[in-house]
Amino acid sequence: MNADELRAALDATADHLRGQNVTARVYIVGGAAIALAYDGDRVTRDIDGLILEGHGPLTEAVRVVGRQLGLPGSWLNEQASAYLPTSQDRRGIVVFDNPSLRVIAASADRLLAMKVRSARQTDLADIILLTDHLGLRTPEDVFAVVRTVFPDDPVPERGRLIVEDLLAESPTSS
Repeated sequence: MNADELRAALDATADHLRGQNVTARVYIVGGAAIALAYDGDRVTRDIDGLILEGHGPLTEAVRVVGRQLGLPGSWLNEQASAYLPTSQDRRGIVVFDNPSLRVIAASADRLLAMKVRSARQTDLADIILLTDHLGLRTPEDVFAVVRTVFPDDPVPERGRLIVEDLLAESPTSS
């Protein structure tokens, strides 16, 4: 789904919630957060997040809307919640604001820290995008962000190596 398709699914979900006279709030991370807050061309297969309010009704709305739009039942899920930082994200960005549904995307520093920690092949373009967005030029700048977001955990070796390689190749690092 691209940003427009994500918004359409969220619109349909908000409509369903409004019909139930329910409100919900979601904090999102991953590709959907990047698509909705930082790069409208980014595509993703789902929305990873944490349901902050209206859990049961929102979960049901997601199932209903998924059937209506031909999306998987888990198009909005909480599978990434185990990987979220424990502190509150005070710089999250509201990317969808409806009386029935408010969606807050993780801040760029949170997303970058999570992407560096997971350091999957699919995270490389996002790491570059977020590093550029934050104006970070050196690996140490990136590692400082990761340590701020996850103060109790070291930067994983794989993430460290990937960041060093990416910034050595990036035209913005010179």
